[in-house]
Amino acid sequence: MRYIRNIAMATAPEKTGSDLTDEKYWDMLNRKSVSRFFLLASLSDRPQHGYELRRSIGQCCPGAEPTDAMIYPTLKILLGGGYIACDVDSSGTRDRKVCSLTPKGQAAYAAAARAWAKMLPWLQQCVTSAGVLEPTPMKDEKLTDQSEFRASV
Repeated sequence: MRYIRNIAMATAPEKTGSDLTDEKYWDMLNRKSVSRFFLLASLSDRPQHGYELRRSIGQCCPGAEPTDAMIYPTLKILLGGGYIACDVDSSGTRDRKVCSLTPKGQAAYAAAARAWAKMLPWLQQCVTSAGVLEPTPMKDEKLTDQSEFRASV
């Protein structure tokens, strides 16, 4: 029992300095949790380098823009796991690593999409029960369907 109490104390909001009433805290948490999924979605359309990924995710999902500190460690993990392959593009002023999904990466993207799809109804139910009846666009933009998301990536 003591072990469980220590874990709870170590992760309690007052110990981490997080204010759970601050919407910015939840925005940051959401960005972290979906950034790997959006990265896989972007790479499923075409090979891209890190800056392109950051820009394309930011364009398709305003408010969920990943930072370099989110993108590059994630690319390293995906590369190490065989989910992406990277080639060096020397055509510009500097070399860039252009990454693309491997078949294993395509399977990971499909698995992630299925997992997120299972969560969407529950998320909507919780959002509705909190009194938020309509989705709020993150930056005055609203994607009405999946085809708009795919077109913007």
